[in-house]
Amino acid sequence: MLDSKRDSIQNAAVETWEQAGKKGTLNLSTGIGKTFCFIKTTRLLPKGSKILFLAETSQREIDLKKDIKFFKKLFKYDLRKEHELTFMCYQSAYKLKDTEWDLVCADEIHSSLTPQYVQFYTNNTYKHILGLSATVDRSTKYLDADGNEVSKGYWVDTIAPVCFKYNLNQAVQDGTTKKLRIFIINHHLDYNNKTVVAGSKAKPFLTTEKAAYDYWDAEFRRALFLPDGPAKTFKIRNTSAARAKVLYTMASKIESVNKLLAAIKGKSLVFGNSIDTLLCVTTNVISNKNSDKENAKLRHDFDAGKIKTIASFKMLKQGANLKDLDNTILMSYYSKELDMIQAIGRQRVTDSVGNIFIYVTAGTQEVKWYKKAMENINNYEEIHCHSTDDCIQKYRAIIQETEKSKETEAQAV
Repeated sequence: MLDSKRDSIQNAAVETWEQAGKKGTLNLSTGIGKTFCFIKTTRLLPKGSKILFLAETSQREIDLKKDIKFFKKLFKYDLRKEHELTFMCYQSAYKLKDTEWDLVCADEIHSSLTPQYVQFYTNNTYKHILGLSATVDRSTKYLDADGNEVSKGYWVDTIAPVCFKYNLNQAVQDGTTKKLRIFIINHHLDYNNKTVVAGSKAKPFLTTEKAAYDYWDAEFRRALFLPDGPAKTFKIRNTSAARAKVLYTMASKIESVNKLLAAIKGKSLVFGNSIDTLLCVTTNVISNKNSDKENAKLRHDFDAGKIKTIASFKMLKQGANLKDLDNTILMSYYSKELDMIQAIGRQRVTDSVGNIFIYVTAGTQEVKWYKKAMENINNYEEIHCHSTDDCIQKYRAIIQETEKSKETEAQAV
C-alpha cells in the first residue's frame, strides 16, 4: 500500500497547486511520487479533458504507464479512461503550433526551459499547467531572440512558478525516501599506463591519464588570461571539454568499477557521462543509440532479474522506477545538484538499505564537481574510502554485520 506519509505530501502539493489556480511547479524530492501528483491533479478536471504529458526522454513513458496502472490498483481511478492523454518529448513538442490542451504536465520542467523548447509554451494554449521537478535549475542563462539574457528562473516564474517545495533533506529526515549508504571512493589518475590517445589525427600518440589531464588543465588555465572575446570563450569551452573527457573515459576507473561490480551483491545501476565508457562496464546500456524496442527490452530484463547490471548516461535519471535496485554507481557526473538528486533517487523505498558509490578523482576538477553537487545534500550516512579495495572491504564488513543482526533478531523471535 502507498506509504501514508508520501500520500499526505502528495495531497498537500496537489492542494497547493489547485489553490494557485492550477498553474505551478511542484518542487518534490525524487521518490515522493511526482507522477502520482500528476495523476491526482487530473482528478480535478472535467471528464474527457485533453491532457499532454511532456518529458525529455521516451523512457519516461514506460514509467508513466506503470504508475497509471499502479494508481488504478490503489485508488480505482483509471486516468486513460477518464481523460484523453498524450505523451510527447520536448524534442517534438516545441514544434507544435496552435494546439489546445486542458492540462499540460511538464515533467522535469527545467529541461524544457531553453530558447528552443520554450516555444511550446508560447505557440500553444492550455488552461492549466503542472511543472514537476526535484530541484529547479534557476541559474542557467541563455540569450533570447533579441539578444537579451534570460534565465531558467525567469521562465519557470513566468510559465509555472514553484508553488510547493519538499526537498531531499526533508525526505531523509521524515523517512519518506529510501535509507542509503553513500560510499565516497577516492580515485587517482594513472601515472604509469599509457591509455589516453593524444596528439593530432595525423600524429596521434598514447599518454597517461595524469599527463593528459595536466596538459588540458594547463591549457584551460592559460585560456582564462586571453583577452575577452569570442576566441577566449571558444578556447575555454574546448579545453574544459577536453579536460572533462579525460575524467569521463579513464581506463583506470573502468577497471575499478568492474572490480566493484564483481564484489557487491544485488542489482546495480551505473551512471556515467560517456556511453563508450559505460559499454566497457556492461553491454546493458540504455541510450539513444538504441531503438526504443531495445531499451524497453533491457528495462524489462533488468526488472525481471535476467540481468543484474544496467547503465545509462541520462535516460534513466528522470522518473525511472527500476525494480529491486540495490546499488547505484556514479562513475562520472556533473556539478549540478539536480543530476545528483536524480541519480540517488533512482532507488525506491524498501525495507532494505541501498548503496550509492560515488567516484571522486583526487586532484582534479571532479573533486569540485562532487562538492558542488552535494553541498545541499547532507542528511545521508557517508563512508569515505581510500580506494576501491578499501570500499569493498568496508562494504563487506557492513553487509556481514547486517546479516548477523538479522540472524540475532530471527533467533530472538
